[in-house]
Amino acid sequence: MRYLITYDISEDSVRNKLIKFLNEYGKRVQFSCFEIEASKIQLADLIKKIDDLIDKETDKVFFFPISDYAAPFVRKLGKNADEDNPNVVL
Repeated sequence: MRYLITYDISEDSVRNKLIKFLNEYGKRVQFSCFEIEASKIQLADLIKKIDDLIDKETDKVFFFPISDYAAPFVRKLGKNADEDNPNVVL
């Protein structure tokens, strides 16, 4: 399944660890946004590791699933448009 992960992390060192970690799963599409592909097991592992990393009092991380049905309807414009298919982001 594909996911869009967005975050608001207050501490630079934690944010940098999160960015490094998410880079292993997918690609950065905005400063605070990654798109990843993960199985249910990978997602559970990802959520656990992120939950252990962040400060639950100040930080926020959101996981938005992108279904195979919805993926073709996602559009992105501008600088980071996908070169293979400029109208679709996955």
